[in-house]
Amino acid sequence: MPDRILLLVAWLEDNAPSMAIVDPHLSDGLCSAVVRHLARGQVPFVVYSGEPRSLIDEEPAFGNDEHLSRPAMPDDVIAAVRRALAAV
Repeated sequence: MPDRILLLVAWLEDNAPSMAIVDPHLSDGLCSAVVRHLARGQVPFVVYSGEPRSLIDEEPAFGNDEHLSRPAMPDDVIAAVRRALAAV
């Protein structure tokens, strides 16, 4: 697993965010471990990506929460965050 993704997973071990907005493809690769950790911890998240929904095929945890295609209007981002938070 790439260094930055390991650092983020380590940070998540000690911190519990209220929610997250996740771009699945970081410069280090697909952040599957991060999304799995968020899903296990029941942290709501929005997948914000220009990638097709086929990401769900690569990592089922990406299918657990809201999806928002890039680019998105600010009102769409706010609505997705509200839906993610309301789901918990």
